[in-house]
Amino acid sequence: MGFMDKAKKMAEQAQAKLDEAQSKMNTSQGGQQDGPAVEYDKHGRPIQPAGPTPDAGAPPVATPGVPPTAPARTGPTPDASAPSSPPPSTPGVPAASAAPSPPAATGPTPDPGAPKDPNEAPKMSHGDPLAG
Repeated sequence: MGFMDKAKKMAEQAQAKLDEAQSKMNTSQGGQQDGPAVEYDKHGRPIQPAGPTPDAGAPPVATPGVPPTAPARTGPTPDASAPSSPPPSTPGVPAASAAPSPPAATGPTPDPGAPKDPNEAPKMSHGDPLAG
């Protein structure tokens, strides 16, 4: 028997074993699935089935690394026109001013290396960051 005949015989035996294993697997499953079929969106991501929504009265689930949000206010809201009392002072700590003054609006500082014409390319350096 030649080399090719031996290889052909071994391939047929392997295919027979694969077919047998496949038929055993199919009969053991009995056509049953563990759950509903998974559907995918156009990007290949699995779409989660629309299950029952969580109860509105249930506490929210904490997400690691995300600070919790403040609960909704149920009491009366403070009147914006009413004068507020200053916070109690702590000895040794200077009192904070009521509102910091905004910085003066002077506009953007032009880059000295920027071209005057917007269509002109900026000046290129020679690669030395310390060279002027």
